[in-house]
Amino acid sequence: MKHIIRSLLLYLLILGLLTFNLPLVSDPIMSAYLLYIILILVVFYSGEKLLWGESLVPGLLWGGVLMGTIISLELITGWIKVEGFDFNIKLVVSLLIYQILVSVGEEISFRGYILKNLIKGTNVKTGIIITSFLFSFIHLPSIFYGSMDYSRDALALIVVGMLSVLFSLIYLNYGLLSAISFHFVWNFLQYNVFNLNDSYQGIIKISYTGQNLLLTGDNFGPEAGILGFIVIFLALIIFIKKFAKSLN
Repeated sequence: MKHIIRSLLLYLLILGLLTFNLPLVSDPIMSAYLLYIILILVVFYSGEKLLWGESLVPGLLWGGVLMGTIISLELITGWIKVEGFDFNIKLVVSLLIYQILVSVGEEISFRGYILKNLIKGTNVKTGIIITSFLFSFIHLPSIFYGSMDYSRDALALIVVGMLSVLFSLIYLNYGLLSAISFHFVWNFLQYNVFNLNDSYQGIIKISYTGQNLLLTGDNFGPEAGILGFIVIFLALIIFIKKFAKSLN
């Protein structure tokens, strides 16, 4: 029971920081610093040993393949089109720092601490499922901020939860480094290389054709689209079969 309580306490800390800190800070990158550095310090000073793993490569490959597949299919079908480029080295560096902070902070907190303690308090499958629900819930503000219809809101919550399962399986089999690199590549490619979500700045400017909102997720990004759901669902089947031993 103490392990479950530890997980929930850290989760409540995350909710508190999101609720009271982020609305007070105008700079989103500084917000990430304030939020995730605190989370990392909490985890490190809790006496927990983190399962780092040996390499970033598996996560980089899986994240690149999955997001690359989605972007390629949307370009081939004409659902999105390239409008131009905006390469600015200062902007790229700041975006890299931001996404590194996000991926490191979320993976250390959710996989390195919350998931690990939930597994100790329950079992592997239950820990993954609960962590995925918590991970989806923490993204509710950004989903509602996207001002989508209810069907895409629900789809985004489901896909984010499925992504959490993928992150968890990568973590259990390769360690935190790969979970972080998977998370980083997934976010950086869709938000900052291609601006599939119009809340972010991208190096490659794209536009949606406007006729396939539910398929692409439109300006929220692939998490709110049927294509994103299909790709992640198929990846989930592959992961569950590939990493079946880690679920026992």
